[in-house]
Amino acid sequence: MPSDANLQLAQQEYDGEYWKQTDKDIISGHWIIEIEENQEARFYCDKVALTALELPTMVSPEDYYKIWQENIFSSHIAEMQRHVNAIVQGEQGDITYPWKSPSGNTLYIRSIGMRDMRYQKGIRLVGTFQEVTSIIFSEHISRRTYLKSDYLLQILADTFETVHVIQFNKGTIMPVRAIMPLFWNEHTLDIPRYLELMEKFLPPKDCEHIQKCIVEQMVFDHAGNRVTKYSWDFKSDALKKDGWYNILLSLDPNVSKEDMIVAVRDISELENNKNTINTLKHISEMDGLTHIFNRAAIEAKIEQHILENPQEAGLVMLLDMDNFKQVNDVFGHMEGDQFLIALAEKLQSYCRSTDTVSRLGGDEFMIFMRSVKNEDVDPLVRRIIRDIRKEYCREDLHFAVTASVGVAHYPEDGSSFAELYHCADLALYEAKHRGKNCYEQYRDIAK
Repeated sequence: MPSDANLQLAQQEYDGEYWKQTDKDIISGHWIIEIEENQEARFYCDKVALTALELPTMVSPEDYYKIWQENIFSSHIAEMQRHVNAIVQGEQGDITYPWKSPSGNTLYIRSIGMRDMRYQKGIRLVGTFQEVTSIIFSEHISRRTYLKSDYLLQILADTFETVHVIQFNKGTIMPVRAIMPLFWNEHTLDIPRYLELMEKFLPPKDCEHIQKCIVEQMVFDHAGNRVTKYSWDFKSDALKKDGWYNILLSLDPNVSKEDMIVAVRDISELENNKNTINTLKHISEMDGLTHIFNRAAIEAKIEQHILENPQEAGLVMLLDMDNFKQVNDVFGHMEGDQFLIALAEKLQSYCRSTDTVSRLGGDEFMIFMRSVKNEDVDPLVRRIIRDIRKEYCREDLHFAVTASVGVAHYPEDGSSFAELYHCADLALYEAKHRGKNCYEQYRDIAK
């Protein structure tokens, strides 16, 4: 019988041959990222790295950086930010992450990098890429299962704060990585204790779902279908207020044969940034006084509609208030603001969910409607003009605020926001010229 030392030596020789064979299938190359103040970040690749990332040739360094950054999986953005920050601080970085190439392929990239401290103009990061998808997924490379499993578990440990292997045959939990508080850092857990402690961290429905998977030793999605792996996000205040987490359950035999993987990562920063961005985007689209869309927003929405629905007709109404200046002059700007706020609410009441109302500025408003029949235009605009009219009286002063409206049609009168606005504005001018409190269609005045 061979000794333990001989077995260990044989194993080392086998592992060495495995890595030699594997290295032949790895494409690697060099990259440089340069970040300077008031300039777009630049990304340089050698030809080998371009091949590894399946990047197009003859693209500017600025565009290469955008392509690389935009194609990192959203689930790994926060981890990549931490990785880059560590390199900037002088640490050597080593990360493996999934990446979507411009051709649509999902690649696994291993990136090793460091900061070039000699660079004085800003920040320069240098390193190497290795396209390691073949190691993870290819079966043609001859190797033992545990090598592949170890590699995949290492990738999970690089991405998730907590990785546990549920060993059903032993009834125990093996921690691969555990840096979260609560039960995640307990090292001597059996399955019943594991299920019990989950209730402290997970929302009830999520906890029930995971318990069902563990008890039945199968992975199910939320629809009840049996799958190999399943991931979802959840909110929990157990560790911190407004904490967001992503959890992965896996029974993939490539990762761990017959054992279940439970991996958790903190995505609070990413989720909160997303909420902040959505909130800021919403605020940037809104008119501050009336809380309907502003000019930039309706322009973007009309352009998007034209791009996505080139054959679908649309209608632009441009409204300008007659005698509105007198409201501000006689009754004050507060009264004028109240009129505009009430007007915005009224205009919205005429519209469907597919229509858009906007305040362009001052007392000028725009409505964009989709799929309006020609025979419906006249009664609709007349009704709006009739309902907007408001009488003002003060001692011997009497006047009415009314609306003049210009109408333009898509695609007949224009194929862009600028063209439609121009045509509606000409029609509005004609309505003003006719005596106000009326409307004109561009198609009528252009004859």
